[in-house]
Amino acid sequence: MQRVFLLFFSAVSLSVSAQKATGKLSFAKGQKLEVVTNLNITAQSMMGPSSGTITIADSYVVNDAAADSYTLVKTPKQVKMNFSVGSQEIKLDSENPKDLEGPLGQPVKEIMRQQPEFTIDASGKIIAVKSTEKKKEKSDGNNMMAMMLPGMDFASGLPKEGAPSLFQVLPDREVGIGDTWKDSVNEEGNNYMSVYKIKDITANEIIVDFETEGTTATSQETMGMKVEVNAASKITGTILIDKATGIIKQKTATNNTETSVNLAGREMTSTNKITSVMNVNSL
Repeated sequence: MQRVFLLFFSAVSLSVSAQKATGKLSFAKGQKLEVVTNLNITAQSMMGPSSGTITIADSYVVNDAAADSYTLVKTPKQVKMNFSVGSQEIKLDSENPKDLEGPLGQPVKEIMRQQPEFTIDASGKIIAVKSTEKKKEKSDGNNMMAMMLPGMDFASGLPKEGAPSLFQVLPDREVGIGDTWKDSVNEEGNNYMSVYKIKDITANEIIVDFETEGTTATSQETMGMKVEVNAASKITGTILIDKATGIIKQKTATNNTETSVNLAGREMTSTNKITSVMNVNSL
């Protein structure tokens, strides 16, 4: 009888242990990953309704792997968009040289030239950033593109020291099904709060639901005019994580944003809905 009890207790202990996960990542030196994000966008503004799709593909190479940190290099592979703004059609593919000769070509070329090298700790937080080229200020074209096409700021964004990388999801502690935690970003012009919850843990995956609310406020010069942008966003989604390595496999999200733009004293408002699917695959 005692033996049966011990076997039962051991089985229960193993079952409970299997339903736990930690936020420690595991990369290998030389490992290559491809990250492809597809965005579907609908917007309503004073210019009327607009909609379209944007595809952003990047590759990541692990240049160094230590016991508690990893150094990666991000290389843009493709930016592709098919968008309608009012009666205007915008189509661009970074793999088509002719498309890069158009008005949006220069900011896209700047995005494609970026090859930032950054180091993350074992949980995915960025602890150091080194760019392979001299840092450039955002061009007017880049600023205008971000305002015209919501979601393009994702493609042009560079890693920042102290910020979470796309690989940082789980907290720096053991968590199980039903556990929740919070993460926040409070920097100049950006204030976001995210709440995460472990939905399920299977033999191969960790499934995390999340909700994010935040605001952004920016002020910049564009074509000689002062532009002030204020936005409020609410994002909900689900993240799939590889249980063995802690590396994100897929992230789906729906982002609803209300934006107010003051362009040289003229106030313009818009509402945007962006549904996105990001897939991470080994190369």
